[in-house]
Amino acid sequence: MTSDLFTSPDYLVPLEAHGCVGPESGWTPAHVVSAHGRAPCYLKAHSWGEFVFDFEIARNYARHGLDYYPKLVCCVPFTPVPGPRLLAADDRGRLALAQALQARTRAAGASGAHVLFAQAADVAVLESLGWLRREQLRYVWHNRGYADFDGFCDALQRKRRNNIRRERARIGGDGLAIEWRRADTLTAQEWDTVFALYAHTYAVRGQRPYLNLACLQDWATRLGAAMQCCLARARDRLVAMAYFFCDGEQLYGRHWGASADHALLHFELCYYQGIDYAIAHRLRRFDAGVQGEHKLLRGFDVECAHSMHWYLQPELHAGIAPAYAQERRALALQRQALAAHSAYRTSGAR
Repeated sequence: MTSDLFTSPDYLVPLEAHGCVGPESGWTPAHVVSAHGRAPCYLKAHSWGEFVFDFEIARNYARHGLDYYPKLVCCVPFTPVPGPRLLAADDRGRLALAQALQARTRAAGASGAHVLFAQAADVAVLESLGWLRREQLRYVWHNRGYADFDGFCDALQRKRRNNIRRERARIGGDGLAIEWRRADTLTAQEWDTVFALYAHTYAVRGQRPYLNLACLQDWATRLGAAMQCCLARARDRLVAMAYFFCDGEQLYGRHWGASADHALLHFELCYYQGIDYAIAHRLRRFDAGVQGEHKLLRGFDVECAHSMHWYLQPELHAGIAPAYAQERRALALQRQALAAHSAYRTSGAR
C-alpha cells in the first residue's frame, strides 16, 4: 500500500488528538477505510488551511442560493505537500477509493469531493472518472550532486550567486548563532519559545495558528529524526526558528517564526539552511513550501502541483470545467515565463 510521512498515522493522529482538526475547527474527520486501502478525508465547513483556493467558487454557490459547505476534502491538513492520497496498492484499489469518496459525498450531503496535492497515480484514476484537474505553481530545489553550498552557488548566474553570498554574509555579520536540532531534543523552555515564535507569524496577520504546542511536541516524539528545527540565537536568546520534516529523500520546510524583523533571516533559515542541510545529507529535493516567486532567484525550480475536484451537481461540474481548463492554460504560460528567469547559468556562462 502506498503511503508517506504525511499520510502516516504518526503525522495525522496528533492533528486530531490535540484538537487541531475536528468539528470545532471545521475539519470533521471522515476518513475512508476499506479492504482496498484508505484515504484521509475531512468534511470541511470552510476553505481555510487547504492551500488550494476555491473561495470564488464558494461565493458563486452562495449567489445562486446553494450551499458549498460542507465539502469532502481528501488531503493532509495544513500541509501543502504533494504525495499519495488514495492509499492503495494499485490502480484497482485507487479506483475503489475514488468511488468511495463519491459515495461518501452523496451520503454526507456535501457539495463535492476534492483531492488536494495528489500524486500522478491518483490524478490518472480520478481523471478516468471525470474529475476536474486544477494546477498551481510551486518552487522546489533539486540537488544536482553538489559537494557543498559553494558548489551550488557556482552553478548559478553570477548576479544570483553574488546576491546569495551577500545575504548570507549580512546574516553572519549580525552575530546570530544558527544550529540544527532534532525536534525531540528541545527542552520544555525551548519548545515554549519555538511555539511562541510560530504563533507570532499568525498574530501579526490577526489569525490564530492552525497548530498547537501539544501537536508539535507529539510529532517530535513520534517522528524522531524526521522532524528537525533550525534555531537562531542572539546572545544566547532564541530569536527565530524554522522547522522541517525529512523522509530520507526530501526535506520539507513547514513553518517559521521570529521575534523581530531580522533582515534576511527568513531567507537564511527557510531557504539557505535547508539547501545546506539537503546537500550535507545527500537529499534529492528540498520543498520549501507553497508560493513565492522570490524562490526562483535563489535556486528553486518552478513546477506544478495537482488537485482533483468532483462536484455533486452535474450541471455545476460541467460549468466549472472550462474555468479550470483556462486556469491551466494560463499557468502553463506563467510557468514557461518563470522558467526563462531561472537562477542557473547556461552552459559556458559564468
